[in-house]
Amino acid sequence: MKISKIVKLRLICDQTDKDGNPVEYKTICQILFDLQRQTRELKNKTIQLCWEWNQFASDYYKKHEEYPKDKEILNYSLSGYIDNKLKIDNDLYSGNCSTTIRTACKEFNNAKLEILKGQKSIISYKQNQPLEIHNKAISLEYSDNHEWFINLALLKTDAVRKYNFSSSKMRFKIIVKDNSTKTILERCLDGIYHISASELMYSQKNKAWFLNLTYSFETSNETKLDEEKILGIDLGVACPVCASVYGSKARLKIPPNEIEAFRRKTEQRKIALLRQGKFCGDGRIGHGRKKRTQPVDKIGNSIARFRDTVNHKYSREVINFAIKMNCGVIQMENLTGITENANRFLKNWTYYDLQTKIKNKAQEAGIKVVLINPEYTSQRCSKCGYIDSENRKTQAQFICLKCGFEENADYNASQNIALKDIEKIIKKTKSKSANGK
Repeated sequence: MKISKIVKLRLICDQTDKDGNPVEYKTICQILFDLQRQTRELKNKTIQLCWEWNQFASDYYKKHEEYPKDKEILNYSLSGYIDNKLKIDNDLYSGNCSTTIRTACKEFNNAKLEILKGQKSIISYKQNQPLEIHNKAISLEYSDNHEWFINLALLKTDAVRKYNFSSSKMRFKIIVKDNSTKTILERCLDGIYHISASELMYSQKNKAWFLNLTYSFETSNETKLDEEKILGIDLGVACPVCASVYGSKARLKIPPNEIEAFRRKTEQRKIALLRQGKFCGDGRIGHGRKKRTQPVDKIGNSIARFRDTVNHKYSREVINFAIKMNCGVIQMENLTGITENANRFLKNWTYYDLQTKIKNKAQEAGIKVVLINPEYTSQRCSKCGYIDSENRKTQAQFICLKCGFEENADYNASQNIALKDIEKIIKKTKSKSANGK
């Protein structure tokens, strides 16, 4: 099984010009910022062409009762057509240009249904776009001085001449602070890990460039898990995570105490600091609002780090429980669009991030992840199948109006989610109810 991961690398410019003279950091930043601007424009133009093709396809369908095949109309795939049309208008290395266009096309296709339904605006890319780097545009070096360097092909031929460089590749020194990063780089250099398309980004906070280096490797799952055994995971308010196997009383419940305690503490501190900002001394007045709110911004970073750490811990507990229960499948709610529709609790907590971490760790463990529509899973009785909004008496209590089954509401929801084909089961039940059967 193929596993993909990302390591974040801090870079220091080590570029020379065609004559071997060092290039100033300020100049490198100007070049990279310009490439960022071109990347943003390229992505936005790609989205525009994707939208125009979608409109054409809709009109074509109305006339011919079938959708057009892009290769027959354009002589290319859509992304290939866009690449051929837009590649001359920028300084991006050809492989990176193609990767950028494919990324934008993929994001458009993923969001297309929601856009057509009016649930989402057409994608528009803003500043500080990452530079998409094709895997063949990346090469590693390990020097005799025991230092790591990375060469990134970023410029096409015309731009190489414009900046008086010797090649399309720009050289950076990698800051390696721990053995874990060193091991990853060694395995990438030795070919044990395979480098994939990556992203070069500028951090406003650190005032430095970072490469999100994506690498992959093959792994085998020695423990054969039961692919017929499903772990249902309910993400909720009464407890962040409740997981169970259908028919089993064993359950994993993670209470909200840790999250709530941290949130109350930080919210109180944030309010206090904002009030103090009105009457702060000269040291915090600075040049205006930014200086006054610096302590609040630091709290925001602290919250983000806490959420990331806790979600890593919770996701690991879920996977360990799945392996303990011998589950080869995990079913979870599809949380796409949660920020638009969720209550305040879910908006404040990064449940989508938690779900992503569960998916990544499940992949490493050889566990399949299935996302389901969560509609009615909290209202359905896991014992008799009766669905009614009144079944859930409180956020934590479930009592079936039909059979009297009483249980913790989150556990009951996880039992429903643990059922194979639960969406079809619920649809069938609702259909019978609508027909009066």
